[in-house]
Parts: sequence; structure tokens; C-alpha cells
Amino acid sequence: MFGLTGATKYKYIPNYSDMRGGYDKLSGVVRSLGENPENGTAYVFMSKNQKLVKIIRYDKGRCLYYSQKFKGGFSFVRLRFNVDKPVYVLEWKYLVSLMGTPVIKEIPVRELECLEPAA
Repeated sequence: MFGLTGATKYKYIPNYSDMRGGYDKLSGVVRSLGENPENGTAYVFMSKNQKLVKIIRYDKGRCLYYSQKFKGGFSFVRLRFNVDKPVYVLEWKYLVSLMGTPVIKEIPVRELECLEPAA
């Protein structure tokens, strides 16, 4: 079981948005930033259009991979930071908010039927 809990340390990688890879590719990105993907920290990645979030974590010999995607007019909340860094520590409460709060990108409006006045 993946077990996203408050006991896990989370780090967000903001400037990587190629979501075609799995655990191995994303752990390579983590290594390229000077981090160790096998230290028990969960690393969070978000696609450029904010519709897909991937999380990787190494735990007791297991490579864990979690993916959540929104369809239609929904997306994840965009994370904003005051300074530009390659890796940010992400608190548990913000991860829960990110994963559980969809943002509506558009509201589909149906054309209303034109009602003719009664004669």
C-alpha cells in the first residue's frame, strides 16, 4: 500500500512537466537535482496543464508510484512560490489540499432554447 501520510516528507519538483515517464525516469530527475530518491521522501510532480500529478517514493525495497488525473474541465490547484528553486518541501496539509480540491477550469454553458412568446 502506498500510504500517503503526514509522517512522510514531501518535496515538490516544480520545473519538470514531462509526464510520459514512470518511476525510473522520475527518480532520475530527482537524482539530477542532487536529491536521493531512495531516502523515503515522496517526490511530487505536476503536468504543465495541471491535470496530472505523479508521486514517487522508495520504501523498504519497494518503488512506489502514485498517479492522479483530472478529466474534463477540472485541474489541480497551481502551486505558487515566492522564490524560484528546483525543489520545495511540501507540507502534508498542502498535499492533501492539492490532491483533494479540484479547480474548475471552465464552466460549460448550454445554449438556452429560444422561447417564443405565447400568442
